Amino acid sequence: MKVYQDADLDRFWHAAGLDSLAKRVAVLGLHQSNALAEKPEALRVLQVVDSGTTGLAGDPTSPSSKMRKLLMEIGGSQKIAEGGASGGSYGFGKAVYSASSRIAVVFVYSRTLDRQGQPLSLLMGCAYHQAHEFNGQRTSGRGFFGQPVELAHAIRYDAFTGADADRLAGELDLVRDEDDVGTTIAIVDCPLSMEDIKRGVERSWWPKIRRDNFRVTLVDEMGQRLHARPLQDPELRPFIDALDVALGRSPEQSGKSRRKANFHRVDGRTIGQLGLFVMTAPEEIDEQSDKEDLRDRIALVRSPGMVVQYYGKRQVSNPPVVGVFLADDGIDDILRRSEPPEHDRWDANADRLDPAKNEREIVQAIHSRIWHELRTFQKTARPPEKSSGNKFLQLERELAKLFGPTGKREPIGGGKGETPVSLRPDVRIIQASGGLKMIGKVLLQLKDDHEGDLAVTLSLRLSSVDEGGHHIDPIAVSATFDGATATTQGDGEWHLALAPGEKVEIAVESAIYESDWTVEFVPKVTPVDGEIQP
Repeated sequence: MKVYQDADLDRFWHAAGLDSLAKRVAVLGLHQSNALAEKPEALRVLQVVDSGTTGLAGDPTSPSSKMRKLLMEIGGSQKIAEGGASGGSYGFGKAVYSASSRIAVVFVYSRTLDRQGQPLSLLMGCAYHQAHEFNGQRTSGRGFFGQPVELAHAIRYDAFTGADADRLAGELDLVRDEDDVGTTIAIVDCPLSMEDIKRGVERSWWPKIRRDNFRVTLVDEMGQRLHARPLQDPELRPFIDALDVALGRSPEQSGKSRRKANFHRVDGRTIGQLGLFVMTAPEEIDEQSDKEDLRDRIALVRSPGMVVQYYGKRQVSNPPVVGVFLADDGIDDILRRSEPPEHDRWDANADRLDPAKNEREIVQAIHSRIWHELRTFQKTARPPEKSSGNKFLQLERELAKLFGPTGKREPIGGGKGETPVSLRPDVRIIQASGGLKMIGKVLLQLKDDHEGDLAVTLSLRLSSVDEGGHHIDPIAVSATFDGATATTQGDGEWHLALAPGEKVEIAVESAIYESDWTVEFVPKVTPVDGEIQP
């Protein structure tokens, strides 16, 4: 999220051509709270950025190019014809960009490759307003930020390309690395908050985050980074446990979880796999909350890894259970055709299903079979254990995440033999102004019987990690050595010499980091050849 004020606002306003749109504001059909009605003191622009993808490939002058389809074909889609695992099949999903702009204006900047495999930059903007009359001329309400091309009976608007696209992208603050193939979409005058977007990502995309290590990072208007962390949501955690069961990552536990991977085929087709998991204790569920009750619901998921629907209803007399159904790729096209434009359910009565191919029966069978499995499992499921009154149990679980990996550490040098150096961290996480920080100590000792001094490099690495265990943001760590001389080698790294039997205590303290981050602390010592330089 970027916020433009003062001179930056004037620059963006002019570059985006918003002055000309503002003259028409009375006939555009916009909500009264919009930036064109009265130029604001601050303009919010949300940028949606992907990286390492294909970009909007294709001849940008052709109707079949991805740029033109993205901006000009709302309600049209070739996804089913093209095949492969994709999201929707109506073409309405991309309207979410303009719908998230209070002035219904978006800009798209993409780096892709042309037919010869050479880098190609593209930029285009589009306004989606109601049909209206202005200065005596009737218009469809669709406006384009592009290059006009005069045809025999009309004017076609093409994307800017090459150096022109890069120059305009700079003026609109849509900066991408030169070698980063992908797309940036700017949603102008966006009222959404990053916290709400983060919640939406977690609630809808947790299967892909967990299964495929899908990574989403959000940066708010203050520059603070937020990470989608569905594992930290107590409402979603049972579903994630059920997903691990469905994938076979977690073994079945009698009375607690169940996996169904071998449904009888329907019309010769495999339909998918199901994981079920007994939910948290009833007393931990807020009965007065206005949130949707997800107990006894099954998350319906197909190839892209997004939750289509939380299917089911609460069965009051039984232990609360949740489930995840992962549809087989072989029926993905059928399920896409069963979804309405909102993509919020699998409808066996959808008009686009082919009765001659028994497609409706397949959708019906999914609903009936997974619900039957949930009800059957509930009859043998153990009710959740009631709380013993230890209010700190959940806190202990959360704190356990903060201290990083446990168990045996790799010996110095990466070998499998016995190490002559013991390394013992003793750290904790404390509240700090504006977030959290790590403090504590690390103890080093060289064995008494080691022959001679040993030169070592000590590294202290602290970083935030995402749901898949990937290191995201490094966090600075300072160290104070007691009774030893150390030479700084770089960020978080020191060079020192240990004498046989010598103990060294290092006080450590990290920079302040966001309170919702999960962090991992990894101290490591490696031998150094040669003498330490003073």
